[in-house]
Amino acid sequence: VWLDACRLSLMEVLLARENGFCFGVKKAVELTEAAAETGKPVYNLGQVVHNPKISERLAARGVTVIADPSEAPSGMVVIRAHGIPPQTRAKIEAQGLECIDATCSLVLRAQRFTKQLADEGYRVVILGTPTHPEVIGLVGFAGDNYVIVETKNEWERLPKMKKAGVVSQSTQPPWAFKELVSHVAEISQETKIFNTVCPVTVKRQQAATELAGETDTIVVVGGKNSANTRELVNLARMQGRTAYHIEHAAELLPEWVRGQERIGLIGGCSTPMETLLEVKERAEALAS
Repeated sequence: VWLDACRLSLMEVLLARENGFCFGVKKAVELTEAAAETGKPVYNLGQVVHNPKISERLAARGVTVIADPSEAPSGMVVIRAHGIPPQTRAKIEAQGLECIDATCSLVLRAQRFTKQLADEGYRVVILGTPTHPEVIGLVGFAGDNYVIVETKNEWERLPKMKKAGVVSQSTQPPWAFKELVSHVAEISQETKIFNTVCPVTVKRQQAATELAGETDTIVVVGGKNSANTRELVNLARMQGRTAYHIEHAAELLPEWVRGQERIGLIGGCSTPMETLLEVKERAEALAS
């Protein structure tokens, strides 16, 4: 059974078949917690994952979030799941800090492919949000000849290219990557493609689509700065569904659930299962 349903007299809460931490987030959180247990000063280079509850949990264990390695006088620096540019890693090493690499294995793969394209003389076309930490990391491997595009309008303005190589931020929707690749193939003499869209993210998006087929109202739980969570919201709305994006149970409003026969519930890849269950419990209480 792909949906876990909790039946109430007034409302049914449907949990999507894909929920909880993805393996990349799980690894990043576990590595950070293990570092905190050593008793040494521990610094996360940016939020280890885009989830406020996890950030609060790590802060309670003494983990400090920094924006640059220079902010860590000593101790251990944890590279977050999104990865970093090679120049930033060099700064960590130059300061003599202990480096804990929590970069997701799929992001490391995308970094290797980006470097390969740059080394082989391709203009690297990156599908993604320019300010997203994963994209900033990819740019560090792309050399001097690269371009970042996020929307169809942006990639349709690309000039013709002799050699173009395409990679993607892992949390971009598969349809966008497919459309970009099709367009780049038309405007370049030679095209090389590495599909770096995260398969776990794809499964989560498929689960959101299935959930949209079961209910008109979907609550999406996850960090407001989480790209994969925002995409789940977009998917639900693209299918004509009402979608609410919240970070924790207290944000759930009574008018969203009262009078509803059923609502759908799904979390982003960095949303812990315990948070989802808290939202589910509150939804049931508000509807009763």
